[in-house]
Amino acid sequence: MVDCWLPYGETEVYVSVDMDNLIEILEPRTEHEPRQLAEEIARALDEPSGAATVNEQVKPDCRIAIAVDGSMTPSLASQALSSIVKHLVELIVPRDRITIVVGNGERESETTRLIRAIRETDGLSQVRLVNHTKASSHLGDVGKTGGGTTVEVNRDYLDATLKIAVGETRLDSLSGFTGAQSAILPGIASLQTIQEARRQYFKGGFTPGVIELNPVKEETVAAAKLAGVDYALNLAVDPGGSYIGAFAGGLEESWGKAVTQLGGSYEVKAEGHSDVTVVSAGGDRFDYNLYKTAWALETAAGVTKKNGSIVLLGECGDGLGADSFTNLARVMDLQEFERRYTYGADGLHLIRKVTRNNRVILVSALPQYLVEPLGMEAARTTNEAYKRALSGRRGKGTYVIPHGCTTKILQ
Repeated sequence: MVDCWLPYGETEVYVSVDMDNLIEILEPRTEHEPRQLAEEIARALDEPSGAATVNEQVKPDCRIAIAVDGSMTPSLASQALSSIVKHLVELIVPRDRITIVVGNGERESETTRLIRAIRETDGLSQVRLVNHTKASSHLGDVGKTGGGTTVEVNRDYLDATLKIAVGETRLDSLSGFTGAQSAILPGIASLQTIQEARRQYFKGGFTPGVIELNPVKEETVAAAKLAGVDYALNLAVDPGGSYIGAFAGGLEESWGKAVTQLGGSYEVKAEGHSDVTVVSAGGDRFDYNLYKTAWALETAAGVTKKNGSIVLLGECGDGLGADSFTNLARVMDLQEFERRYTYGADGLHLIRKVTRNNRVILVSALPQYLVEPLGMEAARTTNEAYKRALSGRRGKGTYVIPHGCTTKILQ
């Protein structure tokens, strides 16, 4: 037997797979040279692409707001913020004129590990910290995107005279890649704005790792521009969250360089399809609720045989994540999800699409009565779920995917 470890919440769990059944652990095997994050961020700030330097943009008596994507790796986010604040202080900007807005627009509450990392970082204790969540109401309307999304974002950010956005550039199921723009949408946007932008899912054209003609990506970038982002910092990371490179400057220019830096770090090749696939969303940044976790199904379904089984791991400590998972739970017609769209219907549409062809067993903290109406089975442990997935099957070939939300599988 082989014990395969997978991220689950803030920890890891394992599944025991017979060596004869294990086809492969589908995880990009990338090796990065040791890099000095603080030094590279400082260099990126001094050599921006597509925007004036921070030095040139800082004006007397300016108020500065830094929006940071709440789904970032805490250590990377805190180091990036520390480097930016240090840079600003060296330009004689008082710390009490700097505000950090943590973008948790899709969450009910703050991301504890990220907030703690920021508060415990030297140089950030005197900086005002604002946590933006689903319930935040201190908002400002900055107009509509070309796709018709009304953009409402945190007023603390809008009221600043210099606006900075910080995010990780990594693979994303909806927008192709995340970036500093994700700190704005969904980060510090209203739930209504997120809902309107996500509705673009039903127009098609979204593919992980592809940004051309992607309507969700277009809405995300357009919203960030309307919010008035003056300066962006993108940290390129691999599927496991390891740092690859830092790029600063204009919103799209720095993002484009970060995407290029990623190269094929998020890709892995699979030979054929499995009878059973065990997939983790990727840990607490991706599995805090079912709506977020569900996107790992897209990766798993692509390498699983029709009528095969998928074991999906996601702690879901915040619950389902969207009212549509209860309000639309009985909807079976896939076209109805677009007609009756509410926030989260895109994720439920994906679940319904996958469960039409595959058995899905969810390992989470969610009770069975919430899971079963969605067409999935509930299990408490990964090994229990895996044994059930194998039961009665002639074929037992198994793939294991540790980072389902940030891995692209080529065939």
